[in-house]
Amino acid sequence: MSDEAFVLTGATVIDPASDFVGLAEVVVADGVIRNICPPGQTQVTGERISLEGKLIVPGLVDMHVHLRDPGQTHKETVASGTRAAVAGGFTTVCCMSNTTPPVDTAYQVQSLLGHIRETAVCNVYPIGAATVGHGQDQLTDFAALRAAGCIAITDDAFPLHSCELKRRALAAAAQADCLFIAHAEDKSLSGQGVMHEGDLSALLKLPGIPAAAVTDATTEWLQLHGLSGRLHLAHVSTRQELDMIRQYRHLWQERLTLETAPHYLQVTHDAVLTFGASAKVNPPLRSHEDAVAVCQAVRDDMIEIVATDHAPHAPDEKAVGIVAAPFGLVGLETALPAVVTALQPHDERDWLPLVRKLTWAPARLLGLRAGRLAVGYPADIAIIDPHAEWVVQPSLFHSKGRATPYAGKPLRSAVWSTVVAGKFVLREGRLLV
Repeated sequence: MSDEAFVLTGATVIDPASDFVGLAEVVVADGVIRNICPPGQTQVTGERISLEGKLIVPGLVDMHVHLRDPGQTHKETVASGTRAAVAGGFTTVCCMSNTTPPVDTAYQVQSLLGHIRETAVCNVYPIGAATVGHGQDQLTDFAALRAAGCIAITDDAFPLHSCELKRRALAAAAQADCLFIAHAEDKSLSGQGVMHEGDLSALLKLPGIPAAAVTDATTEWLQLHGLSGRLHLAHVSTRQELDMIRQYRHLWQERLTLETAPHYLQVTHDAVLTFGASAKVNPPLRSHEDAVAVCQAVRDDMIEIVATDHAPHAPDEKAVGIVAAPFGLVGLETALPAVVTALQPHDERDWLPLVRKLTWAPARLLGLRAGRLAVGYPADIAIIDPHAEWVVQPSLFHSKGRATPYAGKPLRSAVWSTVVAGKFVLREGRLLV
């Protein structure tokens, strides 16, 4: 890999920031995009890479990843997680704060950023913890976390319990001018549940997690519309949540954004029958009706962003049975094909909104210089084979985690190559880092 110029030619370019879809050549030099022009008009000395039948899209941006580093490196590391990311076409990931110790002080942010600079193979941005030690009493210093390098604040994995604490957190986020990412869950309702509460959980005699566990907490957040903060609701998974959001959205307007994960678009709680603990995730995989509703909300642009909620665990931790196993799936290496398989784009223009939810929408929300193909932007690029079909084999993952409800399943499309800052880190399916 070098900084010499090269030209990507013969492919369809999709840029969600400008709504451009069409044949074009992309010129890359010195780590940035130097030109995007009609076929045959480039005057550049360097390698010309022919990509007939492929799609050139911005490097994918995932705003919800658990890298487990520091403190839980038997599950994942910055190195292994970012290798998995680029294998899946992601050039930018945002890591959640539930590490050991948590990312709850400026010192921890700076320490993590130093480790990222040394070991990451793509762009990584930290998200700060909302409370000290992930407790329920004291908010962290949002402004200090922001100044140290956090791009958002979250209560992910440790949802704020009281409405008063939610109110204080949203107000503090507004004062610090940063996004608050909410994990909407009422723990008193989810209790010891391990899967979606319904006929199947009753049949299997497993404790269930009712939809009300997320709907009630979501309602509490939505009722804070009078405050000035920006609220992002993570991992939306139920029809009831969407119904409640529709009632309040006009009061929030652009200050409210929604995110779901690929597995909520098509996979249902039936996956527990086949995959057991490898289908245990929080929020749980829901009913067919919920999956249809979430998928439609993505199609309708009610849900603006798709993020993986990549949450790896060591295989032996997932091998103890569904009741004892921790919540969490891996998703970085299956995300794009899973979304494509669920949404079924018919032609290249159908890819535009799909790509936007995985690139420009999260980048714009977080204020990142990423997620688009434009002259002067970093040359962070994913090259996709839209015609590929492949069967998921978790043993081939670059992540340390293996838990996925897609194991053995066929998926449409594949990431062919990934470019980070003008350098190939994945080329023709082979990882180079």
